[in-house]
Amino acid sequence: MSIKNAPQIILISAILTGCVNTIDTTDLEVVPSNETLMSIETDNIQQIQDKKTEYRFLKLQPANKTEKCEIAYMTNEGDLSVQNGQFFWDGNCIKGKADGIGRLFVKYETTDSEQIVEYSDNQTLINIYLINDKKNGTLYKGQAEIDLDEKTQFGYFRSVTPKKTKYGELITDILETRDVTYIYRYNQDNSFEEYTKSYCALENDNETCFNITTQVKPDLERISFSNTVNNGKAKEIGYVHESNPANPDEKAVKLITEKGTVTTKNAEFPLEYLTYIREINNEIKNRVSYVPESVALSENKIEEYKNKACAVTSVDFMPLNDYLKICN
Repeated sequence: MSIKNAPQIILISAILTGCVNTIDTTDLEVVPSNETLMSIETDNIQQIQDKKTEYRFLKLQPANKTEKCEIAYMTNEGDLSVQNGQFFWDGNCIKGKADGIGRLFVKYETTDSEQIVEYSDNQTLINIYLINDKKNGTLYKGQAEIDLDEKTQFGYFRSVTPKKTKYGELITDILETRDVTYIYRYNQDNSFEEYTKSYCALENDNETCFNITTQVKPDLERISFSNTVNNGKAKEIGYVHESNPANPDEKAVKLITEKGTVTTKNAEFPLEYLTYIREINNEIKNRVSYVPESVALSENKIEEYKNKACAVTSVDFMPLNDYLKICN
């Protein structure tokens, strides 16, 4: 996603020790956060040059808090215009490091091929993540929308460093992925999971992307499948597959038009699409050992998540009363 003329700003959070994850969390930095206006103090700026990317560290003072926290933002070519956006922050200060992530609201002119974030009181909140995997020295960056109505406790977006396939490689033989994206969400009533994976490759002169989303809810499993080309606009063909676990015979495959509408008439997936969907859906489900334990369905994993989350975090993505009810 691109924003026209927008400063490319990424906020780095401090390490959340004990973050519920099956991998070694001491090597990852990622924390969710709610919104509270913060103040920015721009003196004592540190600069690090890394492959033409400039990191600047700011001292932040969260609203209604006295201790100042250190956090970082990333700029492209050193271009940062704070007045064009506003930061919101609710994280705690742990040993001088900001415990959480910030939010960025920017208002720009819109175009057909760009998704624009407009600042307003009712605007959907956009989380800017930068996950620093110190173990392998890789920075993963991305952003995710958190639906506060879902009272989501944990949101996670990971965008792997892009790499393109060889020119002219057939789309039916994708051996490398240009961009792989996972989104994991967990609802406090244990009813919501979402996984998204995107494959991109070159087909003739066009870059074609396949986006597959699996949502697991008590009464619905849904896999959406869509094509895009290199200009970012939707291709004409896409499909939605829905099944009802309560009645396995109830299945619907519907065609999505280029305008994004879904036809009421059932359609059949092309065979090659079915292959992709089966493979990717199986891979997603098999990756449960790599995702945050907060999305696990087993009761022991959920209880383990609650215990760890209540021990190390402040209120994240839920009202205080709900937090106290769970963590008391």
